[in-house]
Amino acid sequence: MTTILPMRTLLVFAAALLAQVQAQAQAEEYTRYHGGWQGPFLLYVTQQDTGAQGTPAVYDGSLQIAADGSVRGQLPDAACTLSGSSTDFVSPANASLELDMSGCKDARFNGHFAGKLINNPALKYASLRLSSMRSLDAGTAQVSAILRR
Repeated sequence: MTTILPMRTLLVFAAALLAQVQAQAQAEEYTRYHGGWQGPFLLYVTQQDTGAQGTPAVYDGSLQIAADGSVRGQLPDAACTLSGSSTDFVSPANASLELDMSGCKDARFNGHFAGKLINNPALKYASLRLSSMRSLDAGTAQVSAILRR
């Protein structure tokens, strides 16, 4: 005996299946760090004894991490260009980054930075934390971001 489902039931089932497939595909986008990322970048200077120095600044920006590990990015309103390299950190979802920032309006953020990009596939974002590799009289330049695909 063959059961025939009403058209409405088939449409609801198809929509539910499509939503599940899309959610799975989006979660998979966050299982690797390679690809495009964008979001707000927080630039600030910290001093070990007293914490943040001055007013932090937030700029929209983007990173592109190629399959070969090369990294390119920009923070247009800060006039910063980023370039460097990435390698797996603990798993293929996370990266260690070595980046050079140049052209920044605020010269404290020009220079070499090192840090991590840590993915959170369940919440669909990645956390970026970079620290300048040179010491400033006022402290250390830092970059933080919550990035999405």
